[in-house]
Amino acid sequence: MNILDPRLWLAAIVGMALAFGGGRLVQSRADAKKYDAERTKAALSAAVDQVKATDRARAEEQRRTAAQTEIANAAKKDADTARADALAAGDAAERLRQRVNELLAAARAGKDTAAAGGGQDKPGGDPLDVLVDVLGRSDRTSGILADYADRLKVAGLSCERNYDALTQAVP
Repeated sequence: MNILDPRLWLAAIVGMALAFGGGRLVQSRADAKKYDAERTKAALSAAVDQVKATDRARAEEQRRTAAQTEIANAAKKDADTARADALAAGDAAERLRQRVNELLAAARAGKDTAAAGGGQDKPGGDPLDVLVDVLGRSDRTSGILADYADRLKVAGLSCERNYDALTQAVP
């Protein structure tokens, strides 16, 4: 065999191609293992980060829920207090109406005995009756307005507290 023999060159080229292909195959498998290890590590890191983020979100949700529950309980307590105060004011107003009616009856009794001789009524009605009627209507209207104002105040304060609880920065 001669150095110029094509079979020799063909054998050398085939040998080098097989060596290169074999080396490339070994390197490819090593790269694939390294890539798989890096990808697995990245996936695990992402999963851990997601679990931590989920835990933080749950903790924030629980904090917000607890704050809103506390605020709702405080608003209910405030509303109950306002209703109790309104009932007490209504009772006081009723006692005042009864006292006014007693005074009105006493004033009429004194007037009726003095005018028993056929006195003439005024065309506009008794001014005392008009005053009692106006005061009674005014008292009822102010009670309705006070109840409405109490409910608005409780709702507004509750809304404000909820907003503050939801927008505060998490430590």
